[in-house]
Amino acid sequence: MKVLFKNRTKYTKQVYDTFLQFHNQKYGSSYIFYTALVTILIFFCLGMNLKYKNFFTASIFLVIMIAFLLYRFIHPKKEIKKELKTDKIQKEKEFQFRFFEKNIEIVDKLELSKVKYFNIKHIYETDNYFYLYIDRNHAFLLDKTKFVIGNCEDFKTFIKHKCPFRFKSYCNNKGL
Repeated sequence: MKVLFKNRTKYTKQVYDTFLQFHNQKYGSSYIFYTALVTILIFFCLGMNLKYKNFFTASIFLVIMIAFLLYRFIHPKKEIKKELKTDKIQKEKEFQFRFFEKNIEIVDKLELSKVKYFNIKHIYETDNYFYLYIDRNHAFLLDKTKFVIGNCEDFKTFIKHKCPFRFKSYCNNKGL
């Protein structure tokens, strides 16, 4: 199998902070909207149960609302703290991304992972990075200046072809 593109990106705190800033701009408002919508629905159920004097059910809805709000506001912060403590950020690991015709290989010094192109949910291009999302919260971060084989523009054409309708460019802050 021939390596079509190869990128070496070092995951530092600064790189991760840049990703978090992009991710928050992209998904922050929908996260807040969903949280507000569910909170309003639970609050409505709580209010209706209080109106009809179903205090036991109302207390259950109150507990559900508190638990939901705690989860929505505390869990993301815990995940970020946990991610910042991982070896890839603390030790500034360098990941090698090798792109083949049918899949991507992600290599660090200890392990090799393979990802098929259909497993990539979204690809976002910014001025400095490509973010290849494998789910709503996790992405591979590729520094545009770190291509060892191939170049940024050819990679952009390639990945658009491999993942049609999943590529979006946000260069020069267009679209956000």
